[in-house]
Amino acid sequence: MGTAAGIFYRVDRHGPPLPRGPLLVAANHPNSLLDPVLIFRCSERMPRPLGRAPLFDRLLLGPVLRAIGGIPVYRRQDDPAAMHRNEDMFRDAVAVLHGGGAIQIYPEGKSHSEAQLAEFRTGAARIALQAEDGVGWGLGLSIVPVGITYSRKERARTGVAVRFGRAFGCADLEHAYREDPVAAARELTERIEAGIRAQTLNFVHHEDRELVEVAEQLYVRESRWVPWRAREEMGARFPRVRRFAAGLEWIRREAPEEHRELKRKVARYAAMNARVGAGEGGVPPRFGLVPVARYILVRGTLLLLGLPLAVAGTLLWTPVLWLAGLVVVRTRPDVEVTATYKLVALLGGVVAAWVLWAMLGYVFGGTPAAVVAAVLAPLCGYAALLWVELAREVREDTVLFFKLQARPDLRRDFARMRADLAGNFRRLEKRWEEGELPSSRDDGNLSVPEGAERG
Repeated sequence: MGTAAGIFYRVDRHGPPLPRGPLLVAANHPNSLLDPVLIFRCSERMPRPLGRAPLFDRLLLGPVLRAIGGIPVYRRQDDPAAMHRNEDMFRDAVAVLHGGGAIQIYPEGKSHSEAQLAEFRTGAARIALQAEDGVGWGLGLSIVPVGITYSRKERARTGVAVRFGRAFGCADLEHAYREDPVAAARELTERIEAGIRAQTLNFVHHEDRELVEVAEQLYVRESRWVPWRAREEMGARFPRVRRFAAGLEWIRREAPEEHRELKRKVARYAAMNARVGAGEGGVPPRFGLVPVARYILVRGTLLLLGLPLAVAGTLLWTPVLWLAGLVVVRTRPDVEVTATYKLVALLGGVVAAWVLWAMLGYVFGGTPAAVVAAVLAPLCGYAALLWVELAREVREDTVLFFKLQARPDLRRDFARMRADLAGNFRRLEKRWEEGELPSSRDDGNLSVPEGAERG
């Protein structure tokens, strides 16, 4: 499942490895079953997930959850009469930790598509505190906050950043827990929330994220920290985007008129960028002869060499993609589980088709042909996937190149807008750094130069 998720998305992992021993992984929850699968994909261990009980009864999701060791959580909004069964949930989770195992839990208590974190529940903290209390506060439990940030969570082959924070414990809350378990659970929940918040992007509105990402892409290219037309992974951009998001909130609060004007300018730039089909690579001020020749040589060669495999892979696997799409259309899942249904349907279809190709190979050519079919079919499919993505990128770059060659005035308009916006960003950053918002210096990992160096 982890490998399938790593193909379904372009996964970018950041942060230290998970510690050994008893471990509680606490993450945000934007994408149903894909979140725990991505944590499996990016971990050296397999933390058993806690999930709401109704998911275990669903046709596609239930068997998968049980297969990966899921522990059901009984929520009041799902079935008030089943709340007493949460005693089993706490007992099972604590037992895993006492055995030196790992669990993963989502303190928001639900999968959602909001622009910011939902209110945190205390269940994760209560499990951690009960586990430590059960062995006299010598368990040595590690709690690791994780942030999962999707570019477009409902679409395959889009980027996702999985960021692991530094581990911390809770043994220092022994006295507080004995005095007031409820207050201790609240305090630990606040620590967990702060850890997850540091690894996630949070906005007031969804459109704020779109504007922030456009502003960040514009700024780093205008500042020559990232090459024009380069497509960065979200993990590399995360520190810069997070800093821009914090700046947006600062100017919204401190200078509402400037905030509205800046949003208007960025939105206008984004609309122009969309009209010319520039995508996230932006509109370069010029196209150099040597870079263009190198681009044509490298990408043209790759497309030409990969064409036979891409054609074979397309013929073999297009029916599987079509059937998986049909499953999603017929089931009409909520947006939070759309990607989960797509992945499960694709995985089932791929396995069935893989067996079919091997059987056909055996029928027509015996064991050698079956082995060749079993090896080449998935390789051709993956080659076709990469070929199509490269072809789309080349098409986007080529169309933009010819548009700008025919319209030099467009490049001048973009250059003027970029210079104006970049100047505004620098002036606002200077005011910010001079102390109007002390928290702008709280986390060195959010600095634009560091993100730029990584780019």
